[in-house]
Amino acid sequence: MSRLITYKAIFFFLNVLLALYPVLAQESRYQVLHALDIPAELNLDHHPSCFLQFQEEWVIDPQGLSISKRVDGFQFPCGDSTSIVTLPPGEIRLRNISYEFYFLDLPEQEAKEIQTAFIALIKKRFSIPEVYDPSEQLLSVYFHEDWTIEPGHQRINKKVRAISPVIWQRRQTADGETLPDAETGYPVFYKQTLDRIDLRQP
Repeated sequence: MSRLITYKAIFFFLNVLLALYPVLAQESRYQVLHALDIPAELNLDHHPSCFLQFQEEWVIDPQGLSISKRVDGFQFPCGDSTSIVTLPPGEIRLRNISYEFYFLDLPEQEAKEIQTAFIALIKKRFSIPEVYDPSEQLLSVYFHEDWTIEPGHQRINKKVRAISPVIWQRRQTADGETLPDAETGYPVFYKQTLDRIDLRQP
């Protein structure tokens, strides 16, 4: 009887843990549309008005300390209708591509969900200093990736090697009052990049 009670207690405890920590218990998937500057290796004609836009599926796994991305589509929109981005022929391999991704570029609910997943992943690697409130101040991350563009340029494969969290802090007085920009009236932020987190490959 006592062994049966013990097994039931363990089973109940595990189910409580899964209910309390769903983010840590499973990976999360997101459909993300985002844009960035074209890496110099791909912008051979130096078109200043063009950028690189991705439609991707992200899988964030805090427990496994990994992030994977599947590129479902990409394009090179240009502000100048006469500009066309032409990629080099053959397979293209790019290493150590780093760029900053801003949660504020996403719809509010999606941004909050992805931010929460990143906070769980970061805390799996190290403790965020108590002076910071990540739910309010973790507003972007740097991705460090390797890209492979297949011949024919129909597909880009990405490997997310690491991330660097970025904490945003408002400029304030000694009393904690926000000091806005004198000309625009908008808040002024200082950015603090935390330690790089190397990720496992799923």
